[in-house]
Amino acid sequence: MAGQDSTDVLEGKAILAARIRELIELTVLVDGPESMFAEAADRVAAVVSILRAATDSEPGVPAGRGWPPGVDDALEGVGNPLAPPMIIGHPGESGADGEVAALVTLGSAHEGAPGRAHGGWVAAILDHAVGRAAAQAGSPGMTVSLTVDYHRATPYGVPLDVRSRRVDQAGRKVFASAEILTDGQVTASATATLVTVRALANKAGGERPGPGSD
Repeated sequence: MAGQDSTDVLEGKAILAARIRELIELTVLVDGPESMFAEAADRVAAVVSILRAATDSEPGVPAGRGWPPGVDDALEGVGNPLAPPMIIGHPGESGADGEVAALVTLGSAHEGAPGRAHGGWVAAILDHAVGRAAAQAGSPGMTVSLTVDYHRATPYGVPLDVRSRRVDQAGRKVFASAEILTDGQVTASATATLVTVRALANKAGGERPGPGSD
C-alpha cells in the first residue's frame, strides 16, 4: 500500500468491516438451500485469498495495538468486524473526571435468550466502558474485577446508551462504574476495579496517579 493515503486505507477497511458485519448478520438470519450457502462460501473464500495475500502475519497473530483504542479494537474498532462497533462520545461537562457517553447497537448475531442480547456481550460493553472512563480520567489500566448486575433484558437492533465514570482512585487501583440504558431505563450496570498500567498511561499522554502510586 506504499504511497496510499492512510485516510483512504481507514475508510476502505471500515467499509469492508461493515460489509462483513452485514454478512455475519445474514448468515445468522437467512435460511435456504445448501447450494446457496456453498456458493456464498466459495465467494467468501475468494475474498479471504485477497486479504491473505496482503498480510505478512500468520492467522491469529495480530499486529501490535496501541492506546487509545483504534480501528482494530474489539469493541469500538470500525475496522474490526467483530466490534458492534461502540461509538464513544464526549465526556460530561465536569471535564476529565466526568461521565463518558457511548452508543452501541447489537445485532442478531449477539442474541442470547430469544429477543435479547447475550449477557456476555453486555458484560463486554460494560467492561470496555469502565476502561474508557478510567482512561478519560487520566488513569488507563486493566480490569481486575468486574461485577455486573442484569436488571432487565437488553435488546438488540436498537441504539443503546452507555454511560461510565471513574468513581475513585487509591494508588494504582481505579474504581469505576457504568450502565447500559434503553428508553431511559437501566438494563445492566457494573462496578469495576482496574489497575493502572504505566505503558498505557504513557501512550495516553501521561498518568495522573492517586496517592501511593508507584
